[in-house]
This record gives sequence, structure tokens and C-alpha cells, in this order.
Amino acid sequence: MEIKDKLDFLGGYMRVLTLLYGFKDKKSFVMTFDKIILYDFYLKYPETMFGESERIKNYDFEELYSFYHSEPDRDSYHKLLHFLVAKGLVIKEILLGSYVYKITELGTKIIGEIESPYNNLLLEYSSLISKNISKLSDIKVKEAIHVKAQDNIKYSN
Repeated sequence: MEIKDKLDFLGGYMRVLTLLYGFKDKKSFVMTFDKIILYDFYLKYPETMFGESERIKNYDFEELYSFYHSEPDRDSYHKLLHFLVAKGLVIKEILLGSYVYKITELGTKIIGEIESPYNNLLLEYSSLISKNISKLSDIKVKEAIHVKAQDNIKYSN
């Protein structure tokens, strides 16, 4: 595995773990594999999803071309979640015929101990997703992702 791949993997599992941390107190919420993928887009591209579109041209290359990633590699998410489950940071359960994911006490402890500006932003965005975005249907979330990611095209030219 190359350095970039390792960094992408590290960033991915920290985002997913932080996302699950944002939902730790929502006992009735069911975090499925597909919801993780949808909500992680918000964490991976926060300026696109939470920022102001007129400022988009100041963002990095990944952010500007986020529309290429609006249909992510599902295998990567399976690897991330297998890793998190294997490390005891996340549990996978079957609920109402679907696999659901929850952060464990160990995962909560680890996220709570990380002190960095990046982690603080992830926590803030995870909270926004938990409070606001999670109220939307998956179809509405997908529409928002496609609209906002496509808006970047006009700023990247």
C-alpha cells in the first residue's frame, strides 16, 4: 500500500468513526452502510456541502472535483468498516434485516481524546449531520450531494 493510499485510508476511517461518534446519543437512529457513505461525503467535502458556493474557487483540487466522488467506491467503505470492527471501535449488528453500525465505548474514548483543529471540525460537522441532515430522506441527501457537487463544475473552469 502506497503512502497516499495509507493516508486516504487513515482519513477515511477517522471520518467514519467521527461520524458514528456524532450519532452515539441517537439511540433510535439506524446507521446503515448506505447512510455512512452518504453522510461521509459531507465530512469528506465539507466546504462543498456546508460552505458558501461563491467561495468554492478557493478550495483544493479534491473539493472542486468532488462531483467525481459522488458515487464512491463501496469496497473502500467495506474495508474501512471491517477495520473499525476488527479494532473494536465499531460494532456491526443486524437490526430489522439490515446491518447497522454503532461506535463502541473504545471508539468514543479515542475520538474524545483527539485534540486537533481537524478533529474539532469533523466533530462539528458530525453534529450538524446528526441534528439536521439525518432528518432528510436518503433521496433528499443524494439530491443535495449531486446539486452541490455539480455546482463546483462552474467554479473549476
